Amino acid sequence: MLKKVKNVSLILCIVLLLGIFSGANAAAEKTKISFMLWDEVQSPVFETIIGKFMEANPDIEVELQLTPWNQYWTKLDAAAGAGTAPDVFWMNVFMPKYTDAGILEPLDSYIEKDGLDKSAWVPAMMELYSDKGVQYGMPKGMDVVVVAYNKGIFDKYGVEYPKEGWTWDEFVAKGAELRDKIAEKGGEEYPLAMEIDEPQPSYLQLLVQEGLKIYSDDGLTTDLNDPKAVKPFADIVKLMDDKILPEYKILSDTKATDLFISEKAAMLYVGSWKSSVLDSASFAKNIGLIPMPTRENNHCALGGISYSMSASSKNKEAAWKLFSYLSGPESNRIQAEARIEIPAYIAVQDAYGPTFQNIDGSIFIEQSKSAVKYPVHRAIATTTQIISDNAAAIFSRTVTPEEGVAKMAKEVQAAIDEYNTTMK
Repeated sequence: MLKKVKNVSLILCIVLLLGIFSGANAAAEKTKISFMLWDEVQSPVFETIIGKFMEANPDIEVELQLTPWNQYWTKLDAAAGAGTAPDVFWMNVFMPKYTDAGILEPLDSYIEKDGLDKSAWVPAMMELYSDKGVQYGMPKGMDVVVVAYNKGIFDKYGVEYPKEGWTWDEFVAKGAELRDKIAEKGGEEYPLAMEIDEPQPSYLQLLVQEGLKIYSDDGLTTDLNDPKAVKPFADIVKLMDDKILPEYKILSDTKATDLFISEKAAMLYVGSWKSSVLDSASFAKNIGLIPMPTRENNHCALGGISYSMSASSKNKEAAWKLFSYLSGPESNRIQAEARIEIPAYIAVQDAYGPTFQNIDGSIFIEQSKSAVKYPVHRAIATTTQIISDNAAAIFSRTVTPEEGVAKMAKEVQAAIDEYNTTMK
């Protein structure tokens, strides 16, 4: 009998040990994937998002890699070259460079397998991260440009607030009225501020509103050669000539947004990425938002970043699970409620506007409805610098708008030709 008890005890010990080893192996079998981003402000929000993902997927462990912007692309390039790129990472308009190098995983088969409806996301953002008909990124969110105005300054000088549906001519007339009434009362405010040192919240929008794409669909030419390309730059110079917009030196020394926040400007072309700054301004309850004035059209060039997957990932199924969660409704809603992003996932856009205490965030959503994708080319890193340098020469009056745009178009075309020749 004692022998039988000993045998039973031995068996029980073995079973317990097997259970322990089995549990250890189960823990060790967790699939580990990495996710890289560059924004330290957004990092805590993504820690929450990743935490929720891992709760729902206990078999997957995600390592969040925060890499500052000034190191991000160098680190990504080096890791991609060594075949050790993060499984999932943020991507911007540099994407074509990475698709050409075979670094990004095509996503169409995953989208099809999961039966995802692409129309659930803002079309312009899906298009922005599609290359030659292949989807390489899913939108994280989007950037929108609108016009902000200080109701207090308008009231002070007896000027009516702008009305939705206004045209460029009405916008200029409003600026001229402010200029005259400010001067009449000895005020020092500027009628308008615009960050003309950056394309997206200024002349890029005007170019798009002239019906220009900047780059042809086949990537071989630039429509900066179109005579209409001169008008946006000439119009901005005229705003300075007419004392509606501060001189280039002032806008170079002081950010336009800072002029507006310090109540030294009545109106501001502003990107949604500054929405929290507006909402926390000392006069935030007096800030009105309105879609941009219409030129030939009222399109808004939508920017924004995406999630991309490494083609060299060793755990693509797990990476796709994370990927689809990050770009899906719950993650988009968390980001919207944290005010770090306008959702590109249409069904949860209603979560963005109500998060603001003072400004009407729904105007950003409204403007996005007339959106086209941000102009992208494979040589964009070079061409963006060319455009910015020539724009600065125009705005500082070193050259005329006609001369500056002609030089800009010539240099952009040369960069396009050089890239296309190199890639043959």
